[in-house]
Amino acid sequence: MGDDLLVTGPTTPGLSPTLEAPAEAWATQTVGPIEGLAVMGLHGGAGATTLAGLLGEGSSDIGRAWPISNNAWTGAAWPIPVIAVARNDHSGLKAADDFVRSWANGQLTGSHLSALVLIDAGPRVSDARRKATKRLLRMVPRGTHIPWMDSWLDAPPDPKRLPGRIKRIIKLLNTPAPTK
Repeated sequence: MGDDLLVTGPTTPGLSPTLEAPAEAWATQTVGPIEGLAVMGLHGGAGATTLAGLLGEGSSDIGRAWPISNNAWTGAAWPIPVIAVARNDHSGLKAADDFVRSWANGQLTGSHLSALVLIDAGPRVSDARRKATKRLLRMVPRGTHIPWMDSWLDAPPDPKRLPGRIKRIIKLLNTPAPTK
């Protein structure tokens, strides 16, 4: 992504002529009231728990299913801002591609996609994975990439000692995305 912290794409779902819908729709789940951001892992080990911790108290790791929350008084859908997270290895990029296709096809309703975050799966990223990462991040309202952090293998990240780039990404993710 170069110097860009965040890239933007379409703000509402809609298939492009070259983007086919996935064979299976993304799983959804009804959740209780959530205030703040819902952080959704797109596969096991995606980094959703770590990202939710970095985003602070206003975020919740909600698992791997698209969250749908209902207004307690009306029963109508109460849109939750969702940040989807995946690693940029082969299984994470496949999960992110399936998720983006489900979102673009309009299959994920009741909440709104705020951002897609792709986290490096290792210290080196191949050209193919770099291209796939850039392509996927441009297909959603907001996309960002978090580089490999070797120190996070030894201990959880300390929000007070993050690199400046990651601090700026966290600040941007905590800023509400425009909705339509």
